[in-house]
Order: sequence, then structure tokens, then C-alpha cells
Amino acid sequence: MAFKEIGIERLYDVPGRVLVDVRSPGEFLEGTIPGSVNVPLFTDEERAHIGTVYKQESPAAARRLAMLTVSPKIPQVVERMEELMLQGELVIYCWRGGMRSFAACTFMDLLKYPIVRLKGGYRAYRQLVMTELGGYVGLESPVIVLHGLTGVGKTRALLMLKERGHQVLDLEGMANHRGSVFGSIGLGQAHNQKTFDSHLWESLRELDPTRPVFMEAESRRIGRSVMPEWLERDKQSGCHVLLEASMEHRVERLLEDYLPHEDHQIRAQLGDALTAIQRRISREEFDWLQEQLGNHAYDRFCGRLLELYYDPKYKHKLASYQAEMLRIDGDDLEDAVYKLEVLASELGEREGVFAK
Repeated sequence: MAFKEIGIERLYDVPGRVLVDVRSPGEFLEGTIPGSVNVPLFTDEERAHIGTVYKQESPAAARRLAMLTVSPKIPQVVERMEELMLQGELVIYCWRGGMRSFAACTFMDLLKYPIVRLKGGYRAYRQLVMTELGGYVGLESPVIVLHGLTGVGKTRALLMLKERGHQVLDLEGMANHRGSVFGSIGLGQAHNQKTFDSHLWESLRELDPTRPVFMEAESRRIGRSVMPEWLERDKQSGCHVLLEASMEHRVERLLEDYLPHEDHQIRAQLGDALTAIQRRISREEFDWLQEQLGNHAYDRFCGRLLELYYDPKYKHKLASYQAEMLRIDGDDLEDAVYKLEVLASELGEREGVFAK
């Protein structure tokens, strides 16, 4: 065996690494190391069949079936990995550092390509993430928590802050969900807990404890994911900022985020989400909202939905916070982000920060 092997503790020492997950597409979707590229040796059906043979016949029969199944695919697998090699050094892994990653590395090694195999595979990575997250008692960084009614621009502000070099925990991005019954519209399937945990840990390990970190005042459950208790405590005890904006700006931003272009699928998703909250509004209001949706009157639909459902719900939630709230006008997001930057640099000297 000429190819190199590394343990999970050395994974981040590989410069310019390109992570290659050779597990089946279903396994990859269930959870992977963030940034990985899926180059599966087997389909989900092939993997299931091999597993059945392993249990019902013998390990030897399963290995033979695996070899016969993957052999015709070797040229395509190698070609894909050759493409990925142009981006950096390949680190190949499977579920637990078993036969699949060994076989893939052997293919490349026979061609004298320099590649790395990750010992322990995805299982070792998952164990590391769970151990590390379980060891946290709280963030060392000062935490600035953004509050605000739906559509004020909290997520946009966070992205602008991140682009300017500030530390941000984008929990909605980690969950791939905006945190409400309408939260998955236009985003695809929400991430599961494994994927959320991985993205959270990857973000945490890059934080500088001497600098503030911004986050949104999310509920503990975001889509299919739940944030750790210690992060919920940090959120409660952080510096709280209330971002405000006019209804006009809120509707405009929501339409840009949810409906950047006319999309029949997204319109259908909006209809499904409206049905999900039908019991919480009157029949008359529900019918009116359906009519606006059918007429493509998205601005009226959105504005009334905020008044009927989102705003009362969020104001009730906001009332549960006992901490003092610093208020920022978010109609001009550039100005609002500037004030947040000032707050980050003067976190210990809040008086007068928001003077006009």
C-alpha cells in the first residue's frame, strides 16, 4: 500500500484538501463532512443488495458481488477523481475507513496518483463532532443577538457582516431553513441534525474568542435541527439588538428572498404552507389570502400574512426576553450594518452608540 493514511485529528492539516466521499448517494445525503464531493462506488440499491448478501450468505460472497459491481465503474470513478485532483489533494473516505475507500485509493494508487485515505471515515468525523460539541459550555466570544419581525433583514444583515469580515453564526444557513412554517420555501429539504451539527462545529472551530460573534434570535428548533442547550443560553444572555423596518421594506425583502422570480413550484409551496396555518386564522382571511396567491398578488398576500400571523407570533416571543434591547432602524440596511459594526467594536461602551 503506497497511498498515505491520516487520522481525523490530522484532516485539517492537509492544505488545499478536496474531500471525496465514496459512499452511496443516500448515505451522503444523510450526513457528510461539509464541503465533500460525492463519488459513489455503489448506488443505494447496490449497497443494500450487497448488505443482504453479506447477512444471508457470507462476507466472501458480498465482497465478490461488490467487486463485480464496481469493476465496470472504475474508469468513470477514476476520471471523476482526476477532475477533482485539479482542485487540490484528494482525501478519500467512506463510512468507517473500510473496503470502499481502500478500493478507491487503490484505483488511484495503481496510476501513481498521490492521494490520502481518511482512517475511520465519516464515522470518525461524526464522533469527533459530537465529542467537541458535547464539550462546549458556552462561547468565549461576546455574543450579539439580532431580533426583529419577519422581513426586517436580519439574515441579510448577518450576511453583510460576514462579507465584511465579522464573525457570524448563520444558524438558518446551517439548518437550511428559515425557522417557520414557511421557512423551507425555495430552499429545498431542510438539513438533518447530523448536517447541522457538522456545520455548527466547522463554524465554531474558526471563531476568534477575542472578537464578538453575531447570531439571529432563532428558536431552539430550526426546521429539522435543534441547537445545543449551551448555545441557547448564550443567545439568552447576549447583547440584544432589535432591528426594525417599515412594512413596505419588509414585504419588498421577503418577496426578493422567497420569490426572486415567478416559480410555480414555489407558489404551490406557499399554498401548502398557508394550509398548514389555516386553523390559526379565520376562514374569511384564509380564503382572501388564497385568492391573492391565485392572482399572483404576492405583495398583498405577504403584507396581510405578516399582520395576521407572523407579527403577533413574533411579538409574543419577543415579550419573553427580559434583557434590554438596543433598537436599530433597518430601512437602510447599509446604515444598520454600520451601527452593528460600531457595536461590535464598542461592545463594552454602549452609551451613545446609536446616536444620530
